[in-house]
Amino acid sequence: MIGNKAEYFLKVLIELARNKGQDYLTSREIAQRQGIPPKYIPQIVAALSKQGWLDSSRGPKGGVRLAVAPADISVAQVVDLAEGGVAVKKCLFSDPPCPMEECCSLFPVWQEAQSALQEVFSRYSIADLTPPKGGEN
Repeated sequence: MIGNKAEYFLKVLIELARNKGQDYLTSREIAQRQGIPPKYIPQIVAALSKQGWLDSSRGPKGGVRLAVAPADISVAQVVDLAEGGVAVKKCLFSDPPCPMEECCSLFPVWQEAQSALQEVFSRYSIADLTPPKGGEN
């Protein structure tokens, strides 16, 4: 299941993409604009910075901004970072492999659904999700 964590990561990146990497935005600004509980922003910013996607600055005009083009960050990458990936069914990624895999009639269905989910997430970038300023979140 995709939880709030992945959604918050995506919303932070969308807000920063709207800013076009120009001015630094504070955690408070991002939280207010995107409706994210402020207590989560430091963890999200740390993870996104570690990935190399954010640039930060301290001081009165400090904050964070995108360090890469929004088109270079896929939804799949963000979901993987935030959630450790998403599986339609745990059996697809179990270690050791599911002992029923060879005779399970549902396994091909789960595999196809997983492939479709991954394909959709890989097809969209942060740039694709960034409406113009004044648009919807």
